[in-house]
Amino acid sequence: MLKLFIAEDEDTIRNGIISSIDWNMHDITICGEAANGEEALTLLDHVHPDIILTDIQMPKINGLDFIQQAKGRGLSFEAIILTGYEDFQYAKQSIRLNVFDYILKPALPSKILDAVLQAKQRIDQARLMNQQLHLLEEYADKNNYLEKVEKLHYWFHFPDQSKNEEKRISAKQLKMCIHPEDYLHVGIIRFPSKAISYYIDDYELLRFAAMNVTNETLSSFYSGKLEILFDHEFLIWVGNIDSHYDSSHLIPYLQQLKENYMRYLKLPIYIGIGRVKPSIEYVHDSYHEAKKALDEHYYYKEKDAFFYSELESQERKLSSHDKKLSDIENELITYIYQKQYDAALDKLEIWLTYLKENTSYHKDQMNVKAMTLIIEMQKFVQGTTLTKIEWENDFINWLEQMPTMKTFDEMSTILKKIFQNLFEIVTAEKPVHRTVQRAQAIIEGRYTENLTLESVANEVFVSSAYLSTLFKQELGINFLDYLHQYRITQAKILLTQHYKIYEVANKTGYKDERHFSSTFKKWTGMTPSNFQKESKISS
Repeated sequence: MLKLFIAEDEDTIRNGIISSIDWNMHDITICGEAANGEEALTLLDHVHPDIILTDIQMPKINGLDFIQQAKGRGLSFEAIILTGYEDFQYAKQSIRLNVFDYILKPALPSKILDAVLQAKQRIDQARLMNQQLHLLEEYADKNNYLEKVEKLHYWFHFPDQSKNEEKRISAKQLKMCIHPEDYLHVGIIRFPSKAISYYIDDYELLRFAAMNVTNETLSSFYSGKLEILFDHEFLIWVGNIDSHYDSSHLIPYLQQLKENYMRYLKLPIYIGIGRVKPSIEYVHDSYHEAKKALDEHYYYKEKDAFFYSELESQERKLSSHDKKLSDIENELITYIYQKQYDAALDKLEIWLTYLKENTSYHKDQMNVKAMTLIIEMQKFVQGTTLTKIEWENDFINWLEQMPTMKTFDEMSTILKKIFQNLFEIVTAEKPVHRTVQRAQAIIEGRYTENLTLESVANEVFVSSAYLSTLFKQELGINFLDYLHQYRITQAKILLTQHYKIYEVANKTGYKDERHFSSTFKKWTGMTPSNFQKESKISS
């Protein structure tokens, strides 16, 4: 726990700060309190606080002099000033003393807590950096560390070339921490492709921090018989286990590992675990199984730990020649060429659902299938429109993104975006029947109202059945889907303007937020909240 010291001459305020906040819940303990600067200085030598929260105007020694004298004694801490005086000279002196924060009284407990927690984060960061630098020096001192990493890489990636090597002897010669004759398995950690650590900017230092967190968390489970290394974007561990190993015993440690990565590095992680092998001679098998297990994150993004042993019991169908899937794809392409775009979108949803629930394609195979559909769509559009395709660069970017998709949902989102954009381009190319144009004008002018096929048909003086036929014939989409499409286009604009989701729903003609969210996801491939987050990141 971090130690907080409070120096404040007003008893009511000092006691209020101590009692109104649950400091223990935030891993902070009150190590001392004082009513004046002189008393505070006397106590500091005994309590050694990490954070000092002090008033400025106090008897005997004021808060700023107290901080200056404490630092003069060689004490290291973060200082937070709490004062009722908004004086420029005080602020200037605080800056010179490298005070962390300057809070004006009266201050809510929440504001004081926020300042202390931010100071705590800075201390945690500094300590972590020091730990990693120490670890970096340790690894640099171990002359054979790089040799061990090189050897393990060789065993992982070149099993045929290394099969005649006496791995047990090599492991002993390199003084690996694992016992080569004992049972072992491999675990792999993958970080999100856009992961950012808020604590550590230096990539090499981040790698060592990750290794340190992994070692500290898992070492007790493996009784210290553990080797940890990086292999490109993966962090890998090889650990010895006893013959009575049960994966359920490892799960609490993996949960703790995920929590520690978030706590110390602010990084989410995904984990794959290979099967147990009788000795290091089979380490490459466990490595490849761990990678395959990790690929399951493609289908189940809500999970973050996968055991290869679980894959064997899954009852997914092998689908190298899946006739039903092929039929769905053919129907989808037929709808596209028949310009039945609403039916094509519905069939795309069916195709995606079937792939996720009934097949066992590897993620690379899945992305190839998606790219095949995109290219078919491109051929259709290029044969349909005579004008230059303005989205060519975007299309190339989409294709380049497809192989990098880490989850099925990411692939689905990109695919739906592509279809949606291409359908909009095609429907915008041709001259439209004047009755449909008038109906479109009504939708564009009054999409926030409760429009129906019948009400719009009455306004353009045709029957609802005829207007429905015209929409399908002219735009390849039914009236209701066109209305949704237009509303969702407007909703996307509003979602980038910091409106709440329920406000956007009301402003675009949806009285029910759940209906709005499900419709938005159908047409964009993502929820309104996810769209809002992405737009904030890109802006």
